[in-house]
Amino acid sequence: MYKIIALIASLLLPISIASAQSNIKLSTIDGVENEDLMNVLRFQGINYQKVKFTGTHLWGKDFKIVIRDFANGKLIKTYEIFDSKEDEYFKLKEQEFHFNVLVQKTPNGKAKFDFRFLGFGVTKEIALGADQKDFALKSFQAGANEVGFPINQSQSIIAFTMPYQSKGKSTQYPDLINANVPPENLGRQFKIPRYFLVDLRFD
Repeated sequence: MYKIIALIASLLLPISIASAQSNIKLSTIDGVENEDLMNVLRFQGINYQKVKFTGTHLWGKDFKIVIRDFANGKLIKTYEIFDSKEDEYFKLKEQEFHFNVLVQKTPNGKAKFDFRFLGFGVTKEIALGADQKDFALKSFQAGANEVGFPINQSQSIIAFTMPYQSKGKSTQYPDLINANVPPENLGRQFKIPRYFLVDLRFD
């Protein structure tokens, strides 16, 4: 029993230390306030999330964004979207960092991710299976409520996921906030055929 407790403590300690050393806060907002624009996004099948980080510890940090691709509970590929270390110009110089994420299933059967930063953007298209549909963009924290975010540690901020079939045979999306499993285990826990995790890291 002692060994099990010690193992759990050893796994949690790096996370608690990383969080304790960071005053960075994360918040996300689903969609836009303008109803007409929101209707246009829905008509085009575009999912939209606003991502915002605040905190004095952002100053001078580099950031890296990757997308992890999961199918049938297994990680099949990791895509590097952006690494600010490639150019000194992109190093964070403010106490606030925000960007928007738009994702759409295209007519040619791909998931098109579009990351909109201040003054530039990055787009990535990933092929989907013919039967992979009904994706939705979901956050790991509740709306505009701020949560702590670590330094020197990659963490999932949003997921683009298919629904799963519940025991009652109804189709629903996983409750990411209360799932009580690591993001990379969502596929196995809920039997999700395909989903993507957007991960971010500050260094």
